[in-house]
Amino acid sequence: MIIQDVRSLYFPHGNNIILIILAFIVPITIGLLAVYLLRKQQMTNRWKIILLATSFVFAGIILGGVPNVVLVIQQIFAELIYPTNVLLLVLRILIFLGLTFFFGRIFCGYVCPLGAAQELASMIRFKPKLDYNRTYKKRKDFLRWGFFVIYAIASIIWGLQATLFLNPINGFLIFWTPFNLMILIAFVIMIGTIILSIFIYRPYCRFFCPFGALASLFGRFSPLKIRRTVHCNDCGICEKICPTLEGFEFSNKGECYYCNRCIDFCTNQMFIDVTKIAQINRLLATYSLSFGTVSKEQFFDKIIRSVIRLLIPYKRTHAFEQFVDALNGRKEMPSEAIQRLVTRLRSNFQEEIEQLDTGKYKKWIEENKARWKENLEPVQLEKIFYGLAKKQQ
Repeated sequence: MIIQDVRSLYFPHGNNIILIILAFIVPITIGLLAVYLLRKQQMTNRWKIILLATSFVFAGIILGGVPNVVLVIQQIFAELIYPTNVLLLVLRILIFLGLTFFFGRIFCGYVCPLGAAQELASMIRFKPKLDYNRTYKKRKDFLRWGFFVIYAIASIIWGLQATLFLNPINGFLIFWTPFNLMILIAFVIMIGTIILSIFIYRPYCRFFCPFGALASLFGRFSPLKIRRTVHCNDCGICEKICPTLEGFEFSNKGECYYCNRCIDFCTNQMFIDVTKIAQINRLLATYSLSFGTVSKEQFFDKIIRSVIRLLIPYKRTHAFEQFVDALNGRKEMPSEAIQRLVTRLRSNFQEEIEQLDTGKYKKWIEENKARWKENLEPVQLEKIFYGLAKKQQ
């Protein structure tokens, strides 16, 4: 296989200087902007869609799937008898792996056109089960590495032209070479992969992509990772909602595609319903107008139970202990809204706080835990379901 023939097939717009320049500028801009937004914790759903859609439309449809790192890997195996070509191709792969080493799976997450398409598809209706009993298990990559071997053997034996269909990123070339049978098969596989992504998170990236296999090794050493801070309240939602099981504290984050779902949930302030916060504040405001019709102890008890119902269902007892610590001034609540309630309670119920029977409330939580788990409130149901589609109430 002559490398020039490959260029003419996979970069059919090579004579267009504008597209060549944009082929470098746009992916780099997308990657750097994604890194910036993630580090600044400003990666909103709107920004996420803009970046992913740009990768899909420009790098995928317009450029025909550029950059196509899986193709480079196929070329390496197909051209083993050409040392010079292989050396240049390996250098290209090492550049992408080097970027993964420093920035994590940013390329896979936002720059790769097929990765972007899968992520967009997953936002339509994909919803992992919020499994309260979910535990961290080391990923088994037998399937992924098995396909890596298949890519290698097939490319070595049959050459690049005969194995185009193994790489669904080549499906984007249908807009440039619509009469190539291998490209047509790759296109069908690509469409199937995107549709499957609605139900299974990034199936090609996680189970079949040969570059993904290599990137997972380098990504685990990246300094750019989503980490827990000292303000973590150990609610466990990031662990339960991460579609790749990378939300657990001790995972190496090698499979983190920066989908940002864990951060979206973390900023949900423990499933707090702002309407109920307002109700509790109004209730506190009427305390001075009660004129003794309700005892101070009863009023305080009602407030405490109302606050407990605000706390995240999964670890309500743990969150309540944090709440008690905040009442006693030992530390502040992670939620600013609840911390403001704490401040008001401390100013009005100091004596009741000192006499607070925490055991009574923990027992009340245990008695109601099963019922609360089965009957999540609308605000909790809404936040368990994420993506572009909204759950019908």
